Amino acid sequence: MGKDAEKRLALVLSTALAAFAATKVAGTLLDEPEERGVGDDVKEALVQGAFSVAATIVSSLIIRNVLSKRWGT
Repeated sequence: MGKDAEKRLALVLSTALAAFAATKVAGTLLDEPEERGVGDDVKEALVQGAFSVAATIVSSLIIRNVLSKRWGT
């Protein structure tokens, strides 16, 4: 697998993982108040950012360790 294909796959996989995980966890960890304030937006942004970083690392590990070995690159 070429380096460009690996980058594209990592981007797609990390975006999907982050979106799914952040939505599920943010919904369970953060209480939805009647009126959202700046603090609620900050908490949600921090959760989404943390999951984005984690998903990027996980997808990179998957691609580099699992898929690359399969295609022998």
